[in-house]
Amino acid sequence: MAKSLGSRYVLQEALGRGAMGQVFAGSIRPTGEPVAIKVLRPELVSDPEVVARFVQERTILMSVADPYVVRVIDLVVEGDTLAIVMELVRGSDLRRQLRARGTVPPAEALHLTGQLLRGAAAVHAAGIVHRDIKPENVLVDTSSDRPRLKLTDFGVARLSYGASLTKLSGLIGTPEYMAPELAEHSRATSAADVYSAGIVLYEMLCGRTPFAGGHPVAVLRRQSDQAPPVIPGVPAELWDRIAWMLAKDPGSRPSSAAEAYAALAPLVSSLASRPALAPWAGPESWTPTQTAPTPGRAGPQDHGGPAPGATVLRRRDRGGAAAPGDPAGRRRGPERRKACWPACRCR
Repeated sequence: MAKSLGSRYVLQEALGRGAMGQVFAGSIRPTGEPVAIKVLRPELVSDPEVVARFVQERTILMSVADPYVVRVIDLVVEGDTLAIVMELVRGSDLRRQLRARGTVPPAEALHLTGQLLRGAAAVHAAGIVHRDIKPENVLVDTSSDRPRLKLTDFGVARLSYGASLTKLSGLIGTPEYMAPELAEHSRATSAADVYSAGIVLYEMLCGRTPFAGGHPVAVLRRQSDQAPPVIPGVPAELWDRIAWMLAKDPGSRPSSAAEAYAALAPLVSSLASRPALAPWAGPESWTPTQTAPTPGRAGPQDHGGPAPGATVLRRRDRGGAAAPGDPAGRRRGPERRKACWPACRCR
């Protein structure tokens, strides 16, 4: 049954539910233009700081206009309701696509990640850090011949970063996609979104995230302490770029989403003939001293790096990640401090 939202919008059927609220199909009065409306969780309404930020951020969020970002049309504050009105994207999210396909051919995975990074760059240009890039927050627009990725929920973490969300989750973000510095409650920068985009690329290639498995606290510890396991069969030049995006020190990653995109784009044509890799279950076990082969070294099917699960020096022990193409192997950024692990109630 249709329900009014303010004087301009009509809520219709529910489309889905996420950690921050429920999404409905809707329309604009009197034109009938279809929209998607995200109604945020009631717990957030009780926090005056969240409500104030919601109103203050309206202009910033609505200023982002990019083909790879879901357009925000309006922010609505009505009584005990906070809602974000967005363009309605015809298609599904990337999570459903990955469940159906398993893995994606390297060239296609790079092309899609390039779209994701271009959307992130547009968001960063507006002064916003997404903080929670993951397949659930990436929509796949199938209304044209070529699917297009669109980053969504780019304002939710920024709007809701207040006391209410801290009580609800302890951390803002999703452990499997969260940059190490965010687990330490450091200030979020665009480097955190580059890291998360690197995790999404990793997952598209092999069907799993690099640090998945067990309790969320264990996942966060691996994000900080373990080198990402090299994907069997991944081309060395592609792995170098993934490892760069997944550097533990944010200062050792690409300096921006645009730089990450520029590093990945040239590989699309050279990898066009490569088929999708077989889904990979990941390392057989995780231990505090065991890491995967060092990023930037060859995987077992390329040119003979260490065997999967071999104990090697951690990337953090060697300093930051080297930028691809740096002949001297120079490391950028200081060595990160060891994470401190508070009680975690993240989802």
